Amino acid sequence: MRSTLSGSRLGGALGRSALVLCVAGLSFGVVGQAAALDIPGVVWETNDTDPPIGDPSAAKGGTFYDYITSYPLTLRLVGPNSNDAFAGWNRSFSMNMSLILRHPTTDRYIPCMATHWSIQPDHKTVYYKLDPDAKWSDGQPVTADDYLFTNEMMRSEHIVDPYYNQYWADHFEAVEKLDDYTIKIVGLYESWRPMEDFGMFPLPRHSTQLGPDWVEQANLVPGVVQGPYVISEAVSGQYVVFSRIKGWWGEDKRYFKGMYNVDKIHLKVISDVNAAFDFFKKGEISHYTVTSARRWATELDFPAVKNGWVHKKRLFVDWPQGLYGFAMNLEQPIFRNKDFRKAIQYTFDFDELNNKLMFGAYYRMASCFEGSEYTNPRLKPYGFDPRKAREHLRAAGFTKRGRDGIFVDEYGQRAAFTFTYGSKSLERHFTVVKQKFRRLGIDMVLQLLEPGTAFERGLERQYELTLMSRTTNFYPSPKQYFGSVFKKTTNNNNIWSFGTARTDSLIDIFEKDMDRGNRIRAMAAIDSIVQDEAFYVPFWRGPYIRFLYWDYVRWPAFYLPKRTEQYLDWQVFWVDEARNTRLAEAMKNGTSLGEDLEVDADPYGVKARLESGDNTSVLGQ
Repeated sequence: MRSTLSGSRLGGALGRSALVLCVAGLSFGVVGQAAALDIPGVVWETNDTDPPIGDPSAAKGGTFYDYITSYPLTLRLVGPNSNDAFAGWNRSFSMNMSLILRHPTTDRYIPCMATHWSIQPDHKTVYYKLDPDAKWSDGQPVTADDYLFTNEMMRSEHIVDPYYNQYWADHFEAVEKLDDYTIKIVGLYESWRPMEDFGMFPLPRHSTQLGPDWVEQANLVPGVVQGPYVISEAVSGQYVVFSRIKGWWGEDKRYFKGMYNVDKIHLKVISDVNAAFDFFKKGEISHYTVTSARRWATELDFPAVKNGWVHKKRLFVDWPQGLYGFAMNLEQPIFRNKDFRKAIQYTFDFDELNNKLMFGAYYRMASCFEGSEYTNPRLKPYGFDPRKAREHLRAAGFTKRGRDGIFVDEYGQRAAFTFTYGSKSLERHFTVVKQKFRRLGIDMVLQLLEPGTAFERGLERQYELTLMSRTTNFYPSPKQYFGSVFKKTTNNNNIWSFGTARTDSLIDIFEKDMDRGNRIRAMAAIDSIVQDEAFYVPFWRGPYIRFLYWDYVRWPAFYLPKRTEQYLDWQVFWVDEARNTRLAEAMKNGTSLGEDLEVDADPYGVKARLESGDNTSVLGQ
């Protein structure tokens, strides 16, 4: 049910960037010293044996059409509003080009901007050899100076980005240039995942004028990037176009073969997901992620599907669930009362929504770290319980009903609040929730806003109750959501304004303790505290991606890598011009290409595991 490609800090140590992810206990090939810079004690490692991420036989060319729910508030990659609905696309072609990556199927480190690396025994110092082939989109080389500039820029007040400012202050001791293509990164503490905690992306020193006016000056200026695409066209309120760089430096690299295949990606602004479905059926969009269980069950038998012009797939993947549910603003008077928050928990009827509106396709979440090894297995959802809801309402002071049936306290304050959201596709669900709340004496006023505006209201804590929808990375990122340091400012993911000395200490254990058992226990404790404080009402999840695509869009045999949350994570699709011609002819003549009856794809055995009764993820094991 959750919209994909929504604005989000993508979890992991650096939050909004899909950065390097560490794998404990794995071994990699050691590079001979002849290939390495002569640094005492440094033994270089690399990995050039894992399979390509995409299909190396994928064709290049063509245009892929998709949509975004709102025109970008900014084209910057950091600073205010740089995490809106457009951000996933923008970062996918730029900041996601980290020093190294985790292979999304094997979970092993692989080269990206760096060809080699060396983790030191202190678990906080990492050396990297940069790829000398790497170029910025303006043709200038990516060098060690750009990483030094990232270190400067992320600490600067000029970017007006407290998240990055705080992250750099908390994690980096030094970034050093050893030569033009060798850097040394030193963290502030011993880390069990140093290449994640102390990973970096480059920013172009030569094209960035960092100063007091940088935020405004750079706001709608397409950036110089190291990734395969640049913004080539943008019409305010209508669309944005990315174009693939001819002769991009990475196109022949082992792990990029079969990726970034289309020449252009055209993103049309369509604020309503339901309207986007109509655009897809008319052929104006190449791909459509089906977030509605009702639509999946009842609306996908249209002629294009029956004729094989359109394919529908439910791909099972193995990836943890980000935060998704109701978020309460603890700065608002109505939600400062813990008993009132618990009354909301017991009034939320997931089973009614799942069975009546979602065809039983989902299961309820309880944890903030659902689907990862850090899930507290003892947590159970509050569950729908009117008796307990009334008990907590009374404890919160709401002891009698007013004339309109809504509970009031002794001062006449109603048990009422406004729910702000930006997803029209969920309006039916929220209307059902509103009706249930009202029957139990609570008034939830629905306020549908433009998606970008709703998201911004959340970041600025200008709401009472809102929809929290965030993606995540291989490892959770509790600090950005529950660290008390972020209570002091807005424009960050601590949208509920929560954090205590106790949770801060537990977050420190997760981030810094070298003992895996201690980390797991600390995260379980955070899970329990958040559930008891009751400011987050977890929704539901499904371990799959449901999507439609026109016949000219092609995929590898496995469709997407195992570690995928949304299809943009790994751009392995391509456009087949011959099939495009064939499709156009079939549509013109009204002839069938043969319905695709293989709807479910389970290349990694996830569905089979779930059907056997095993609901655990293999992440971290």
